[in-house]
Amino acid sequence: MMLPYRRYDMDLRDERELALQRLRVLCHSGLFSILDFRHNPLNIFAAHEIAGFCDPSVATKMTVQFNLFGGTILKLGTKVHHDQLLAGIDSLAAIGCFALTELGYGNNAVEMETTATFDKQADEFIIHTPTTVAQKYWITNSAVHAKWSAVFAQLLIDGTNHGIHGFLVRIRNEDGSICPGVRIEDMGHKIGCNGVDNGKLWFNNVRIPRQGLLDGNSTVERDGTFHSKISKPRDRFLKVADQLLSGRICIASMMQSGSKEALVIAFRYAASRLAVGPRGKSDTAILDYQLQQRALLPLLAQTICLNLGLSYVKDRWAEVSGFDGIVPDPERFKEVIMLCCAIKPLCAWNCQETATTCRERCGGQGYLSCNRFGAILGFSHAGMTAEGDNRVLMQKVAKEYMSTMKAAAVQARLKAGQTPLKATPSTISSPDVIQQCFAARDGRLLGLLAKKMAAAGTKEDTFDIWMKQQSDTVQALGMAYAERETIEASYRAIQQAPESVSGILRPVVALYAMKVIETNLGWYMSEGMLSTEVGAAVPQQIRDLCNELGPSGQKLCDSFGIPDHLIAAPIATNWVEYNKVDNQGELYGSMFKSA
Repeated sequence: MMLPYRRYDMDLRDERELALQRLRVLCHSGLFSILDFRHNPLNIFAAHEIAGFCDPSVATKMTVQFNLFGGTILKLGTKVHHDQLLAGIDSLAAIGCFALTELGYGNNAVEMETTATFDKQADEFIIHTPTTVAQKYWITNSAVHAKWSAVFAQLLIDGTNHGIHGFLVRIRNEDGSICPGVRIEDMGHKIGCNGVDNGKLWFNNVRIPRQGLLDGNSTVERDGTFHSKISKPRDRFLKVADQLLSGRICIASMMQSGSKEALVIAFRYAASRLAVGPRGKSDTAILDYQLQQRALLPLLAQTICLNLGLSYVKDRWAEVSGFDGIVPDPERFKEVIMLCCAIKPLCAWNCQETATTCRERCGGQGYLSCNRFGAILGFSHAGMTAEGDNRVLMQKVAKEYMSTMKAAAVQARLKAGQTPLKATPSTISSPDVIQQCFAARDGRLLGLLAKKMAAAGTKEDTFDIWMKQQSDTVQALGMAYAERETIEASYRAIQQAPESVSGILRPVVALYAMKVIETNLGWYMSEGMLSTEVGAAVPQQIRDLCNELGPSGQKLCDSFGIPDHLIAAPIATNWVEYNKVDNQGELYGSMFKSA
């Protein structure tokens, strides 16, 4: 059952049922729990990556069940909700969904239209969808499997809007029938992750008991008196959306599984596929070609460095998660917001780039569904949008980062961005110069954007500059921050690693850095940060590092530790043997029987 795909030519209903049964197997393994978010978050983050190796749809259903739905119940709910649902969340007896996004309200969800009106006489909340654009949209698990939903709505009491709160709403009975007043529609076939049952939800004056309010932060008394630990309605929304932060780590972990699998498959095939060599015979593995190494090795280096950056983000999030009941320091929490909003886009974009390049470098074989690249590519596009559009998250990074300009470390970067870098063709790939390059780019862009925003005289001016004039600068700053954090985490890992590991990590990190610098070489040179002579040396540095790392490429892929039965791509195994039979593009043959 855990073979990534028994068949690729599958009916939509069968694919969804398979994803559910696979998730049930994982849940019943006892290897992770919703309570891990409180006691051992690194464990459940790792579980997301492992689920992604098996099947992107399983990982997607899992992250909604455990992080978005389960994490919301755990963090925003209280004992009555925990006693009712936590055990069922772990066992999958209580499948849930997370109803935040509406048809007309995604990144602007704070303006959502769904209402929860308190009826004092009945001691109930009335959940209602007032318009077409207020329907809950893209709700994972809702179309077929979910019995419960964490529904977000504007809390109305006696005509006063107290802002967005979370409510526990039953949407299906135990027999699978839809509850009265609830309307569910299936969103159908997608470009990927079709084992996920995405749906649309409407609520027609659905009544729930007062205890259905997830009252960890706000309470409503029997007489309608409202109390909240959080004074401002917008801040209440930010608190109820907290699970999107850990969700971004979950998505990043899942994206890393896709990148790693694509690389393992591509490297194995490139090492075994022979083509023309210096004597004109088909006796040379295509992995020996510079063309292949130049395409794959920088992506391998990037994936490894993103893994190091993601590990740092996981640790920082665990320190301020709030699941332990301790209120985090605001400045540390702001850093974690920036880190979570930065790492998810980097990992999702890397998954897309890696899947696309690996597919291309495997030629026609890469176009077969059974060789996995299509599924990984579809997965990457889901990751770009889930838990926040990547580009909108980069806006969030830039906005939050601008509020930290008085910090000493940020001041140092601002200063570094004011003068050309002291780099030469021979030192551009050295650790010190690399870190200076990343810090100076960060500081130069931050200073530029701050100067532009300081010219705004009114609120309207601020919006116009940010959204209509300096969007490119905003995006560039968000990316510069994210890549600087990644490179710094990578060098910290080198310092902490034994020599047996740091020896191979040094050229890996240098290659990732050179890839980033090459991508931004036009900016560095047009800004006068690097000379033409140094800029011309960057591609050669990449070629030299690819040549150095070429013999270690497969070993680096092996270090991901992915079991063969989860790779399950014909071109990653004995593809000649696979093609001795009429396989119909499915996983037939002796090499897949044990899996």
